[in-house]
Amino acid sequence: MVSPQEQDFVKFETLIQPWISAYQFAVITYVALKTEQQPALFFGRVLLESSKSGISNTPLNFESKHVIAARSVASTPQTSDLASLLEKARDGEIPRVDIGGTLSLIRQQALSTFFAPIYHPLVVDGPRLPSLIIRGLPRYEVVAKTMDARELDLELKTADAPFDNLDELLIHLGLPTTAQMGDSSTLEIVARSPGMIDPTSIIKDGEAIVECRLANSLQVSGVKVGYKVFRKDKVDRGHVPGSEIQWRQDNDMKMGSYRVSVGDAFLVQVFLSFAGTWLHQWWISNPQKRLNPRHAIHQVFDEDLELLKQRLLKPETDKPYAFEEAVSTLLHLLGFSVSNYGRIPKLQQGPDIIAVSPSGHIGVVECTVGLLDQNDKLAKLVQRTKLIRDKLNGTGYGFVQTQPVIVTPLTKDEVRAHLETAGKHDIAVVCKENLEEMIKRIVLIPNADQLFQEAKRLIPSVDEDDLFAGKI
Repeated sequence: MVSPQEQDFVKFETLIQPWISAYQFAVITYVALKTEQQPALFFGRVLLESSKSGISNTPLNFESKHVIAARSVASTPQTSDLASLLEKARDGEIPRVDIGGTLSLIRQQALSTFFAPIYHPLVVDGPRLPSLIIRGLPRYEVVAKTMDARELDLELKTADAPFDNLDELLIHLGLPTTAQMGDSSTLEIVARSPGMIDPTSIIKDGEAIVECRLANSLQVSGVKVGYKVFRKDKVDRGHVPGSEIQWRQDNDMKMGSYRVSVGDAFLVQVFLSFAGTWLHQWWISNPQKRLNPRHAIHQVFDEDLELLKQRLLKPETDKPYAFEEAVSTLLHLLGFSVSNYGRIPKLQQGPDIIAVSPSGHIGVVECTVGLLDQNDKLAKLVQRTKLIRDKLNGTGYGFVQTQPVIVTPLTKDEVRAHLETAGKHDIAVVCKENLEEMIKRIVLIPNADQLFQEAKRLIPSVDEDDLFAGKI
C-alpha cells in the first residue's frame, strides 16, 4: 500500500508533469542548525522557476557557530535534475549549496507531508503556486539539540553579518518567519506557475488586449485563454486556443497577445490554462471608464486611495477612530450602506459599524487597531449581534442574515492567539491581508452581497488554523 506521504509526492508530480520541462531553474534556500551529530535542516525551500526574470543571481551565505544559511540559484535543464531534487525531498533532504552534500530534516518516525495543489498555505491569490510541504521534528526540539533558544538570537547579533534574531535571518532569505512556518522543521517544494496573465492587459478602443506569459519550453498548443465580457445587460463567454494567439519572444519567456472585440464593455475576466489545468485569472478594465461610481467620487478627494490605504493598513494606534472611519469608507466603496454608530457619543454602546448589503443582509462590525479581544471586543461583538438578531426576529425579519465581523490592521499571524475564540462564536476575522484584497476590489463593480457571503469564509475554523500553523 502506498503511504499517504508518497501519495502527496505522486499528486504533486502528476500535477506539474504537463509543464515539467518549464522548470529550468531552482532557487534553493535554507537555514540549518549545527547539532552534535550533523547540521539539521530547520527550514528549507526549493522554488521551481521557469524564468530568471526578477530572480537575484547573487548567492547568499551565512554561518555562525551554530547556524548555517544559504540561498542560491541552480540550473535544472534536464528533467533528471528535477527528479533528483524530488527524490532527495522524499527523504527530507535539500542540496547544500555552500560546500556540497545535503542537509536533512530530523525525524522521529516517518516524515509528514501536506500537498497544496492550488496555493501555498501562506498565499491566497495570484498565479497558481502548488506546494509540497514536508515536516520533520518539532522546531523547538531542533533548536534544543543546538543550544538554548534565547542564546540563538544573541549569537546572531554577534555574527560578522549580524541579524537581530532568527526571524530577521529568515526574512532576509525570503523565507517564512518561525510563526508562519508552524510547529515543525520544514522542507518545501514550491512550483511557480509556468504561465500568467500579464497585468499590462487592458481594454482600449473597444478591444480587450489580453497579454499572457508562457515558459519558453512549452508548446503554445497547450494554452487556452477563456474570457467573460461584462456588458451592461449580459455576460458573453468565450475562449481562444494558444494557436490563435500572436506570440513573441520576451527575454527568456514567450509573450502572447490576443485582441477581443468588447465594444462598450467595461470589464473582462480572463482565465489562463495549460493542458486543461487552470494557472491564473485576471480582471481587465478600461481605465477611461469608472466601474464603481463611489470610487469615482472618492477620487475627487483621494485620487490614488493613498490616504485610505494609510489609515487602513498603517493606522496610528493612538487614533482608533481614524481606523474605524477608514473601514466605514472601505465598506461604502464596496457597495454597502454604512452607519458608523461608534462615532455617535450616545450610541457608542452599540457596534462600531452596521453595514447593510443591497439584499438587506447585515454585517455587525467591530474595529480594533490591536489584538482581537482587546477590551473584551469579541464578547461585546457577540452580545451586540445577539441583540440585533433578537430584534430582527421579533419584528418579522428573522430571514435576514446577520454576520459579526471584527476588523484589524494586524496580520493573521499577529492575532493568532484569538482566532480560536472568534471561530467558536462564528465571527469573521478581517486582517491586513484581507484588507489589501478588499482595496483591490474598489475599482470593480460593487458587489456587497457577494462580499457578505465571502465573509463567512473568514470565520476561523480549527482545520484552517491548523493548516496555517503547520499542524496538518
